[in-house]
Amino acid sequence: MSEMSRRTFLWITGGSSIALATDTPRKLVNKLIPKVTPPEEISPGDWTYYATTCRECPAGCGMHVANRDGRATKAEGNPGHPVNRGALCPRGQSSLQGLFDPDRVTRVLYRSGRKLREKSWQEAFTSISTRLASGGRVALLSSLQTGALAEVLHAFTAAFGSDRLLFYEPFNYESLRAAHQQLFGLPVIPRYDLEGSDFILSFAADFLETWGSPVRQARQFSDARGYREGESPARMAYLGPRLSMTASNADRFVQASPEQIPVLAAALLKVVLDRGWYKNDPGPVRPALDALIKSSPLPALDPELLVALAREFTSARRPVALAGPQYAGGSAGTDTALCVALLNYAVGAIGTTVDFSRPHALSLSARAAELDLFFASLGPQDVLFVLDANPAYCRTGAAEQMTRAGMVVYLGTQLDETAELARWVLPTDTPLESWGEYQPEPGVDGLMQPVMGRLHDTRGAGDILIALARLAGRPLKTARGTAPADLLAWLKERRGLSGGEQAEQAWQAALRKGGAWQEPPPPAGGAPAPNLAGFSLHAPLPGPARAEDVELWPWASIMLYDGRQANRGWLQEAPDPITFIVWGNWIDLHPKKAALLGIEDGDLVQLTSHAGSLRAPVRLTREVDERTAAIGLGQGHSALGQNARGVGSNVFLLLDAVQRAGFFTPCRVSRVAGNAPRPIRTALQREQLHRDLLQSVPLSVLRSGNAPPETFDLPLPEGYHEDHDLYPRHEHLKHRWAMVVDLQRCIGCGACAVACYAENNVPVIGPELVADGREMAWLRVPPYRVPGSPWRYAWLPLHCQHCDAAPCEPVCPVFAAVHNEEGLNAQIYNRCIGTRYCSNNCPYKVRRFNWVNLEWRKPLDLQLNPEVTVRQRGVMEKCTFCVQRIRQAQYRAAREGRKLKDGEVVPACAQTCPARVFTFGDLLDPGAQVTRLTRGDPRRYHLLHELNTKPAVTFLRRVENDVV
Repeated sequence: MSEMSRRTFLWITGGSSIALATDTPRKLVNKLIPKVTPPEEISPGDWTYYATTCRECPAGCGMHVANRDGRATKAEGNPGHPVNRGALCPRGQSSLQGLFDPDRVTRVLYRSGRKLREKSWQEAFTSISTRLASGGRVALLSSLQTGALAEVLHAFTAAFGSDRLLFYEPFNYESLRAAHQQLFGLPVIPRYDLEGSDFILSFAADFLETWGSPVRQARQFSDARGYREGESPARMAYLGPRLSMTASNADRFVQASPEQIPVLAAALLKVVLDRGWYKNDPGPVRPALDALIKSSPLPALDPELLVALAREFTSARRPVALAGPQYAGGSAGTDTALCVALLNYAVGAIGTTVDFSRPHALSLSARAAELDLFFASLGPQDVLFVLDANPAYCRTGAAEQMTRAGMVVYLGTQLDETAELARWVLPTDTPLESWGEYQPEPGVDGLMQPVMGRLHDTRGAGDILIALARLAGRPLKTARGTAPADLLAWLKERRGLSGGEQAEQAWQAALRKGGAWQEPPPPAGGAPAPNLAGFSLHAPLPGPARAEDVELWPWASIMLYDGRQANRGWLQEAPDPITFIVWGNWIDLHPKKAALLGIEDGDLVQLTSHAGSLRAPVRLTREVDERTAAIGLGQGHSALGQNARGVGSNVFLLLDAVQRAGFFTPCRVSRVAGNAPRPIRTALQREQLHRDLLQSVPLSVLRSGNAPPETFDLPLPEGYHEDHDLYPRHEHLKHRWAMVVDLQRCIGCGACAVACYAENNVPVIGPELVADGREMAWLRVPPYRVPGSPWRYAWLPLHCQHCDAAPCEPVCPVFAAVHNEEGLNAQIYNRCIGTRYCSNNCPYKVRRFNWVNLEWRKPLDLQLNPEVTVRQRGVMEKCTFCVQRIRQAQYRAAREGRKLKDGEVVPACAQTCPARVFTFGDLLDPGAQVTRLTRGDPRRYHLLHELNTKPAVTFLRRVENDVV
């Protein structure tokens, strides 16, 4: 190579500098703001945590949101909150993507014709308040609210002489509330306490996904199912038409069509009564049960199965029965809920595992009849306010009914289908920018506070309504007769903390805690008794008459819920737990039904009901009942944002409340011409193919002490043997970080994977690249079929194993994959040149390669963790055991002059997991929990042990309960 002259060097570097200065896409402009007097509460480079309440669904989990230099970067569960105890579901983890959503409404918008034009807040307030002052009638439809904001909403409608205020939730438990009203005179959703329950009987209630309070129920379920020496794991049976994630966690799955579910519930109750296996006798219901059972044949089941289920249910110490789904509104759903409530009454569960003294806040949500009256009442004189709700997407016919209002004002964060109909769109703060409170149940009062400053020109929803009422000459007043200037003042006054130093101290303490909670006193009258006079059940309609007739079974996705989070890339790219399909939905159809109609796997299929129709690709599977067509809710948006628009099909288009005779409206299925979008799978194989990847052991074997002999090599110097180890052992200086994964506790929810996206700046790459096999998730939780059981899947959380004899390390030509002094398999990004040898040599396939430079749409880049490098094209990446958290804990311990404590380092996956699957710690600490499990648990094994990689991740086998 010829020597470069000084002149040539300056010419090249000078040209590069000019290029950098003039290339607009690469030019970075930062606004430097000198902090001559820095805020006292902000220390540059330090993390600040704000306690608030999650509002991604009505469960009301507590959250701690990490803030660094004024940017909220990570949401985590509040360990002290009674609902979630420090865990979060995937939707809670994604709340920051709602805050930084590039498609958020950032300015006041006014619709003129078909165009939206930007206006000022003053113009909006003047126009709307003038309309109200001149006699405009108020109607207000809001998402579920409690506490101070609910009081403001009631005061706002009352100030204008209106009582038309409804809290709208698409999943309103209509059937459950109707059944409880009929039996107990209480149209509420009780608290279902699975704590210590040893038998759970679910009638299509997916309580680990979207039914009830999923995070709390997942923790309680996993605690009951976890292996403890000398105790039997809790058991669960699931009856329903589709093998959901919850159903796959059950010991027994009884597949039945939707019309057969109430019949099965009635037959089970009849067995309990006929055999005398009850504590409370609901005797007068027998004629109604007999009539329902005679009117419809039971599914082809072993006659002893119902007897066995009834015996297990009634002999359990704390049994509980659950009725679903939460969005059913037909007579079949009500009949199922009636029979389930009577099952709980018969075994004495009312007042123990079913607590009517602590009704859920969803009991306040509007029922179908109330919504019908509300929309029917709209006319030209009405000003319809819609707060953070999307009935135009979720409710058939709502869009047309809303247009009858003289003016529609939308208050929300996204330009969704309902906002598209509004004349005024007023941008509101997200829940992470808002003051407020939320009470999911009595005794749990969660506070909300801004976790960072406002990103855009938005305002709090309560502040907007208070200001509008004041401008219209109708100032809102509290119960004490005062007129607070904003929601924060209203909130403080409501809690009795509106003045004085002592009140301020109490307010700050409540903010730090995240709210206030206490155990409410037991009800004075004890458990309610059912009123069985005139008890009756509906005879089911005849089943499908023609070959193309099917019973529709929409199901709620654990990721997308009712569709409100569909614009979040983390959730779109998070796989469905059973199919591992991303970015879209599909129709599940039984192969026998498909053969009758000439439908093949992957065909484009149309579902048609009285309300509408949709098209989607079909997946042929025996995991759905032969007479049923199942499809996931939450997709098919025509608005909302770039990630949601045009992805999948909207199942709500098929649902018509008038036509619901069973659980849902009947449908016809047919094959149509056209190219179906190919479902994108990120796990192509769900069979283990005799590789023993996901292992299990019978409970009887564990109890006998005759566990199968094992070969287990610790990822420590003592795990090396000269007779078969090629590479020298590693000597670790102070720590040897390791993890234990308890497969018995894993329910497959995928919260850990979404938390890893949030913590480690894992990019969302979109459907096209995922379809090409370029997925970037560091942690995957693929399902594998349990050998010998067609209805059981189990999940294998899989990330980098941080092997002590790592196959990736010796093949890297530039030493980018290295073993550090603490046992971590580190990836040095600056060294990596993208040969991908490490990925080819990794038997666990947990490394991810950046094929393209991905754009972080602004302001999503503000969410990036400043302590984790953002990778570029040509770089390999993988799990690091959240090394940044390890370093933070080490620095903190060094500053305090002490050693690290066991459990002080918690990776993101372990922190968020509702089921407490992961245990992390130091193998060089003899007292650490991870050391005890790795060295002594009889269920331990290493994945692909025969390869002698000596992983630092130890798996604990699932326990098959063969001892009842």
